[in-house]
Amino acid sequence: MSLTKVRRTMFDIEQRFNRRHRYPYVFLSEHPFSDEFQTNVRALASAPVRFALIDQEDWQAPAWINHERVRGDAGFRNMVRYWAAPFAGHPQLASMRRVWRLEPGAHYTCDIAEDPFRQMSAHQWLYAFAVSLEALPTATRGLWPAALAFLAQHPSAAQNNSLSWLASQARFTGCQFLTNFELVDLAFIRSQPYQMLFDFLDRQAGIYYDGWSDAAVRALAAAMFLAPAQVKWLHALGYQHDALSNCPADAESQKRCHCDPAKSSHLLPMSCSARYANATSLDIHTLLSKST
Repeated sequence: MSLTKVRRTMFDIEQRFNRRHRYPYVFLSEHPFSDEFQTNVRALASAPVRFALIDQEDWQAPAWINHERVRGDAGFRNMVRYWAAPFAGHPQLASMRRVWRLEPGAHYTCDIAEDPFRQMSAHQWLYAFAVSLEALPTATRGLWPAALAFLAQHPSAAQNNSLSWLASQARFTGCQFLTNFELVDLAFIRSQPYQMLFDFLDRQAGIYYDGWSDAAVRALAAAMFLAPAQVKWLHALGYQHDALSNCPADAESQKRCHCDPAKSSHLLPMSCSARYANATSLDIHTLLSKST
């Protein structure tokens, strides 16, 4: 974990938001944090900071994985699997209801006027995102057939859904959230339907063999188990990670931002951000019959 990238993102969060609210930080890693790392991070924080190790059993491939078939770097695949679900069971998060994932190196380009945690509570959102795009077909190979197989076995698990976001006229759109920024109600991740879906997908080994991302798993679970009103695109948030960004265009928001609205990723043809507001619940039996 790059100290330079961590400090850049923490500086943004402190200046833009957390120096006023003082929410605690939790750092998780598969390797011990050095004293230098901990000292430099704490020097930036206005709130308590906790450092903890990830259980090695959660950061390794399941026993059924054939390592000769793993696509790409095995360590990266382990990380993807961890953030797809097991992270929510870490003891340091046990007392927490909602978390905000901070990606080292990400840049926050607008002052955050409203507290997103309070917004989530007030509006009963279970998931909030900044950027959503269609994934490349090569990154989701086999995911939709696996999703349909799960629904065929557990049709009642997805009665209150927003699946039209992922299935347009029974065609898989490939939409997913960029999970390098996400606000999550951990009750969603810890719920029985989510865990059932994760266990099912885990057995398919697509994270290791086909390159499925934690973003794809999260999007699939949200579309299956959450109503459209429970998921929120934070369109007024200024956020940038590498070449992707979210930048509000209205004049009032621009007073507190230094980003270019013309470069916001929601303007890209493959953006799925605004589509979620128009998502509807699909009848599972109808969806399955159209997909056969």
